Amino acid sequence: MPKPPLSPFLLDPMSDPLPPAGARPARAALDLDAAALFVVATLRSWVAPLIRPGEDHPDCRELFGMAGVGAPGVMAFDALMSIIGSQAIRLIDMRCCNCCGVGEDEEAMLRLVAALQAADRPAGLAVLRDWLPEDAVPAALHAAWRFAAAMAEAGLVLRPSGRIIAFPAGRTMH
Repeated sequence: MPKPPLSPFLLDPMSDPLPPAGARPARAALDLDAAALFVVATLRSWVAPLIRPGEDHPDCRELFGMAGVGAPGVMAFDALMSIIGSQAIRLIDMRCCNCCGVGEDEEAMLRLVAALQAADRPAGLAVLRDWLPEDAVPAALHAAWRFAAAMAEAGLVLRPSGRIIAFPAGRTMH
């Protein structure tokens, strides 16, 4: 399927060498578990030909095959990225395939998938609303749900970030 025109907001962050004020240091890609590494690698391989055309890039469909994520996951991911790539309302931080750090929007994609796998729709919507105009959010949410479900079906489950507080049995918080 041909990819839509690239939004001017989906650019190579290396073209802007100054990080935003107060930016946190990037998490190392080597610190990611298999599910998170799959998401980041797939993101980067999808975006790479758009950012640096004419160079050799990994094919994201091969990554799906290696991870055991079927065609529905490929189609859902392509739909999600096509929406983000064509309708982003701000610069989206996607790194090159060789970058050793994880970008803030790559972290946001990890939060999106983890939230949807945990049935946390509000957290998923928060990520999408930061990237997209309101009228693009429903279609992106549907595609993201399908991608998250295909990953889970292949055994790639992301853990939600943040602390989970377990209360003792029989106790109620008022």
